[in-house]
Amino acid sequence: MSSENREDLYSESNELNETSQDNGESNNESIDSKDQEIENLRKALAEANENLLRVKADADNFRKRIAKDFEEKLKYANQSLLMDFITFADNIDIALTHLRGGEDFSIDKIREGFELILKQFKDILSKHGMKEICCEIGDQFDPNKHEALMLDARDDFENNAITMVLQKGYTLNDRVVRPTKVKVNKK
Repeated sequence: MSSENREDLYSESNELNETSQDNGESNNESIDSKDQEIENLRKALAEANENLLRVKADADNFRKRIAKDFEEKLKYANQSLLMDFITFADNIDIALTHLRGGEDFSIDKIREGFELILKQFKDILSKHGMKEICCEIGDQFDPNKHEALMLDARDDFENNAITMVLQKGYTLNDRVVRPTKVKVNKK
């Protein structure tokens, strides 16, 4: 080999070494940056998992608090109604005490007392959304509000007319909770 050829080979070899060293440093830098990126992703994942657990715990606590509040409200939902019934019961006790007292009461006074007690009772029901279904003899039978227990065959009433009210019906906030029980004319 000639000296020129050797120098060319040597020079190419040095260039290759320098290039490979540059590539090695570049590879090391690339590996270091990827390791750093992986580490950052791991930290972000751990943080996201912690946030998820925190949100799940908050949601669970919220659900438990709502359930407890609901149970508490349900437990005392009838308090107002029951307080009204206590007053009603007190008035019945007073009436019975007067009757037991040996005083002579006329039947008119007793009837008047019962009418007042019944009015108070109906007022309590009305205050809490319960209303009597209006039903008169001669009204047309309505299966949404009435329950036919008996049939009649009278000529002085139209077909499907109510001939007798057997038991009053009631609605609670406009929903029928007990239909009026009636006798209906069928020709």
